Amino acid sequence: MANLLVSDIIKMAEKQLHDAGIDEAKQQAEQIYCLMKNFDKMRFFMQWSKEAGEIEAENYFKLVAQRATHKPIQLIFGETEFMGYPFKVRENVLIPRMDTEVVVEEAEKIAQNKDSVLDLCCGSGIIGIALMKKAAENKKTLKVTSSDMSEEAVALTAENAQLNGVRLEITQGDLFEPIKKKKYDLIVSNPPYIESDVIPTLDVEVKDYDPLTALDGGEDGLDFYKRIIDEAPEHLKKKGRIIFEIGYNQGTAVAELLKASGAFEDIEITKDLAGHDRAVKAYLAGKKKK
Repeated sequence: MANLLVSDIIKMAEKQLHDAGIDEAKQQAEQIYCLMKNFDKMRFFMQWSKEAGEIEAENYFKLVAQRATHKPIQLIFGETEFMGYPFKVRENVLIPRMDTEVVVEEAEKIAQNKDSVLDLCCGSGIIGIALMKKAAENKKTLKVTSSDMSEEAVALTAENAQLNGVRLEITQGDLFEPIKKKKYDLIVSNPPYIESDVIPTLDVEVKDYDPLTALDGGEDGLDFYKRIIDEAPEHLKKKGRIIFEIGYNQGTAVAELLKASGAFEDIEITKDLAGHDRAVKAYLAGKKKK
């Protein structure tokens, strides 16, 4: 392999990934190389016609072989970016995805300075940590508690908080159980929401690499929303707010659950860039009207 150019190994990798059924094989082959070398696109293109070292090529093809099994790139490298911030990624914890950016953006809009925030089902901690970082950039302070029932998730959240230089409270347990009687200004949650019988049909990269407990929302995908909506009023302060990430087809159903509870008002569904329902937010009933 000593005489191969960088362009040669990229093209070989593209074919390998394409033959393995990986979408956007060319972009993925380039991304793997850039991540391996810690190159941006400009530096990558400057290397295009240069010779690839034998060890470099060997290491690259080892990474490509992993990707050809449909192992997510985030897990291969153990890291990813979310809203421009670095996050560590581990097996047994939900991999961060761009869908969740909508939830953070909507939460940021309704979060007020010095609000207390509960990030429920926190996974790798991306929502609470990104909210704190965004708030700091806007000269606001948020007091965030991140909670998850998974030991691996709360451990990873702690690592990611340290990585991003934020201090938050982290608790472990089933939904509201570990926070006892505490109340918050804002509850944000990306709970498991996929219907149980849909999970076997999901893309290999999801069903084989994301933990089942972070995906399975029960027969109708709404189990966690029902539980959270039922218990949330006891954990929200006056004028408290709640915001959920939802599946693309769950906006109406989750909004109806909030309405039927009688505890929430001003319910609003927000769509993502693809035009799909992605977040539902509401206010605790009884807040003062402007």
